[in-house]
Amino acid sequence: MKHYFILAMLALSMHAVAQHNVDEHTHQGEHQSGHGKHKLAFYSGFTHIPSAFYEHETHEESTGKWVPTIGVDYYYSLNHKWDLGVIADVELDNYYIHTDHHDELERNNVVVLSAVGKYKPAHRIGILAGPGVEWEFKKDDTETFFVLKTGIEYEVAIENGWELTPVFTYDFKEEYSAYAFGISIGKRF
Repeated sequence: MKHYFILAMLALSMHAVAQHNVDEHTHQGEHQSGHGKHKLAFYSGFTHIPSAFYEHETHEESTGKWVPTIGVDYYYSLNHKWDLGVIADVELDNYYIHTDHHDELERNNVVVLSAVGKYKPAHRIGILAGPGVEWEFKKDDTETFFVLKTGIEYEVAIENGWELTPVFTYDFKEEYSAYAFGISIGKRF
């Protein structure tokens, strides 16, 4: 009985190694078939800011705000497990936040720019994280905040290098935090 168990474990291990080599070869074949190591994507979604409220409300009345968000992502594939990228998002609304210092701060059309690393633990699944900065389009007296962007995504191949990618991100910001749900459409080249 013990020998059967060892043989079964050995067979499963060999199958896993063979499957890994097939997946790796398939992924490398994608890059060699003309799709390239670059990916440019356009993002659309909604960002939830739990500490946000509008001018006519008080912070106690607010349960946060859903803000429409658009963006552009660029990734460069280092290998089949790692990508480096830049994510630029714009939150299209004017709202107030209650900061950690108990102040009310107006935010207007916030831009979040982040440099991220993406790890792919499984084919098509990506886990991303990286530092960034947030600022406003407003020209006078804007406050900037440090951001740590984290997230997870699932790339769905369409054809000819095009991908549709559902994305969830969480931004740990210096004075407040936000999370976003959205979808991006991108092209590998």
